[in-house]
Amino acid sequence: MNRYLPMLFVAATALGCTQTTTTNAPPDKMVVNGQALRKELAFALASHHEWSAAARQLLQLIAQHPNDPELHVLIGTVYREQGLFEQAERSYATAIRLDPKNAGAFAGRGILREVRGDAGDEAIRDFLVAIGLRPNEGAYSNNLGVAFYVRGRYPEAEAALQEGLQHEPFSRRMRNNLGFVYAKLRQFDRAKREFEHGGSSDEAANNLGFALEQAGDARGACAHYREAAAENPLLRAATENIRRACPEEAKAP
Repeated sequence: MNRYLPMLFVAATALGCTQTTTTNAPPDKMVVNGQALRKELAFALASHHEWSAAARQLLQLIAQHPNDPELHVLIGTVYREQGLFEQAERSYATAIRLDPKNAGAFAGRGILREVRGDAGDEAIRDFLVAIGLRPNEGAYSNNLGVAFYVRGRYPEAEAALQEGLQHEPFSRRMRNNLGFVYAKLRQFDRAKREFEHGGSSDEAANNLGFALEQAGDARGACAHYREAAAENPLLRAATENIRRACPEEAKAP
């Protein structure tokens, strides 16, 4: 995994599974709801990044069921991931109009605003609404933490990520994101610990190297990049970091 861009949003809930529904027939005469199966297929296609196939399924479903907010949330995510930002925004807005308590719609729109590079704090407000609607969803707190991070609001980023980890304590992504926050706060021991919780020891060394490089410690960064590459010569991110940040060492025989 490329570790040059450390902080990552999570869109897992937008691609979560829908509940399969059935009719109220007796157990020996269960009839599967065709719409639910098609929704499951669309969600599965999206979760595997089969965007075009997912979009075809979703557009057909929306034509038949235009008032289903989940469908609009999911196709908004498909549009967003394909860079079709205007269509994505309209889809999220439709979902919110149909269901003002749809947390996934607010979370998806918040990510859209961040990816699109919108000015201001509208994305943060969207993430806060999503958290208020579904406070136990750790991914939403992660996204809020990333939004604070990119704005340089590191104590708020730490608080958001710590809240997310209360609900998903073994989330590697949040652990790594928190590690980069601690590095910005120059708490490198805490950063190291979070990186170790967030991945293998070679990945942790590489991440700490990147954090030190961002802090201006080129010598410390290269030492950790070397450590990561020595432990796992197949970790391409570490070897690329050495080549990029430690050119004299990269040329050494």
